Amino acid sequence: MGVERQPWTMALQRTGGLFAGAELTTSVRSADLDDESREALERHIEQAGFEQLAQRSPITGPGADMYQYEVTLERGGRRSSVVVSQTAVPDSLRPLVEWLEQRAIDEQ
Repeated sequence: MGVERQPWTMALQRTGGLFAGAELTTSVRSADLDDESREALERHIEQAGFEQLAQRSPITGPGADMYQYEVTLERGGRRSSVVVSQTAVPDSLRPLVEWLEQRAIDEQ
């Protein structure tokens, strides 16, 4: 069943970086988005192959003082999380991380 058929919640937690305490978080529910935003985010979730990435998590890469992202999807009674370092964000996941990160920044 596709993402659009079930309500979902997506959350981002960004930690690490050069400055201690620079945590950034956001959470979004499909029911709270306008149609255009919801459809865009659902495309990002599907194109990322999110649940398959969650099975490979954590995904690490080189580099000290880099951000670490934890992206969590809850839908249909299931919870999947991807933990990935800034230098190892897969291209398929990048649009989703960037969308959520920008939302978190806008909420500050």
